[in-house]
Amino acid sequence: MEHLKTDRIGNLTGEIINQVIHFSSWLRNHGFHAGVPETLTALSSLAKLNIISMEEVCTAFRSIYARTPAEWDMFPALCEKYFSGRKARLEKKQHLYADEEGEGSGVSEIVENPLIDTIHGHLSGYHPSDGERFALRADSHILTEVVKLTQLAVESMSAPPGRKWQSKGRKKIDLRRTIRTSLPYVGEPFVFKMLRRRPNKPRIVLILDISGSMKSYASFFSTLAWSFTRVRAQVQIFLFSTQLLRVTSLITRKSVTGIPYTDLPGLRGGTRIGDSLKQLLDKYPSLLNRYANVMIVSDGFDAGPPEQMHSSMRDLSARVGRIVWINPLLAEPEYEPTATGMSIALPYIDAFLDIHDVVTWRKAVHGGTLQSL
Repeated sequence: MEHLKTDRIGNLTGEIINQVIHFSSWLRNHGFHAGVPETLTALSSLAKLNIISMEEVCTAFRSIYARTPAEWDMFPALCEKYFSGRKARLEKKQHLYADEEGEGSGVSEIVENPLIDTIHGHLSGYHPSDGERFALRADSHILTEVVKLTQLAVESMSAPPGRKWQSKGRKKIDLRRTIRTSLPYVGEPFVFKMLRRRPNKPRIVLILDISGSMKSYASFFSTLAWSFTRVRAQVQIFLFSTQLLRVTSLITRKSVTGIPYTDLPGLRGGTRIGDSLKQLLDKYPSLLNRYANVMIVSDGFDAGPPEQMHSSMRDLSARVGRIVWINPLLAEPEYEPTATGMSIALPYIDAFLDIHDVVTWRKAVHGGTLQSL
């Protein structure tokens, strides 16, 4: 049977050992093969690691637990998620030994071994009550109102014509509805029902900036993105910071309860708008045509090369029907769009809007600024 020798445990406290054991169980819930051998190896490695450095600990654990390329890529985010958020400090054991009996004392005094220092580690443990950090979570208090406003906005958007409705001025009988309504009259169609023209759904590509500078607006824009999935429109939703990530299905399913950072692989700090738009143009060309309405939500601070921003905006403008840029900083009294990324984008956008909450969204919808979107 697998076992761990005392000399390999070193000075670890039982609390740290329990954390590693629970970490293995937690990894199994995420699809890892983390059994007893991996757990014992991880515990043995802690005796040689500097547990104050979580980077060193996670690097060592990664080589122990990750077996496949997919697990290797997932592990850093999972390790950070597990060993974070708890303020309790963990410490190694403080070994005490008995000195020789002092003259006349008659008792053995226990003192700390001077060769072993008490080392305080910061191996913070995951606890269910700590909760998860969410990158996107819709505001449940404004969901209903935002959905209603979004429905009004979508109704004003242009949609591509459908070929099946091109009757060239001639009305067509809706045979199915005519028969259905004639049943109470013993099958005699007293009234002919005509086919009703129903326009196609507008095509919308929503691109959200989730870099650190947009953090204070994340809740509202998460709600706005979710609302677009609840109206009659063909919607595709993307997130970007340094890379682009398609999250339409994720927003639809999890935005109300919250989307943790671990569900958004590849997104890191910083903003590279030009590079992200280039990925959109290269990977999703079928979404970009003359009927597509592109909505970009960003403050316009781009850390990428200006020439990339220029070429991406130029190519995007040439391929889609309309580009609307939503910048929440427009509400600031002294804000001017003088940042390099924003100033490059301005000549290629069709509308530059200040939307950052329900009030400004209502104003944009009822004020007619989205009528030609």
